[in-house]
Amino acid sequence: MDRQDKMVVLLGIIIIAVAVVGIAYHEKTYVASEEVEKVSYKVSWEEHSDEIMEEGYVGKAEDWQNTYDITLDDDNACIYKVEIKITWSDDRDFHGLILPWNWSDVIDATVSIDEMQFSQSSSGYGIIEMVATSDRPSDFKVDTADEEKVSEIIKEKGVINSINCNIDLSILAKPMFLDRGNDFTLYITYHYCTPEIVTM
Repeated sequence: MDRQDKMVVLLGIIIIAVAVVGIAYHEKTYVASEEVEKVSYKVSWEEHSDEIMEEGYVGKAEDWQNTYDITLDDDNACIYKVEIKITWSDDRDFHGLILPWNWSDVIDATVSIDEMQFSQSSSGYGIIEMVATSDRPSDFKVDTADEEKVSEIIKEKGVINSINCNIDLSILAKPMFLDRGNDFTLYITYHYCTPEIVTM
């Protein structure tokens, strides 16, 4: 190999070395710029509650049933607690007037909310109360270059923004021929929270 060939080879090695250094520097700069573009987000949850009230009639020969579809406008909102309360007063309450025992009407209630894995039955005189609960989302922080990633993380936490509350009522009336049933009032109070996303 003569001197000219050696110069060509040496020049080629120098060019390759410069290219390798340039590529490495570019990668380092690119990664650094990506890290700079990331933003810190904090997600906290604001509390809300709403109530549904309905009046109805449950009869001796006719049960009462209804399903309440509760869907929140915010896809990232989460329903985590539902309180059900049923009240009524016996229209023919002879308790304590003639006989010592209670012949007041008994209402049987069954409530199910599949989305919250809740199903319960209860009976009572005058008032029935039930509470369904699920996990409430916790606050968190995340560093990301894409704000949409924050919404994805919220959904991954399993938020429940829509439920179907199924309620069945029946009555065990006192043995009176004229007693056909009672009016009742139903209260469904649902508690939910919405995410507040702020940059830090």
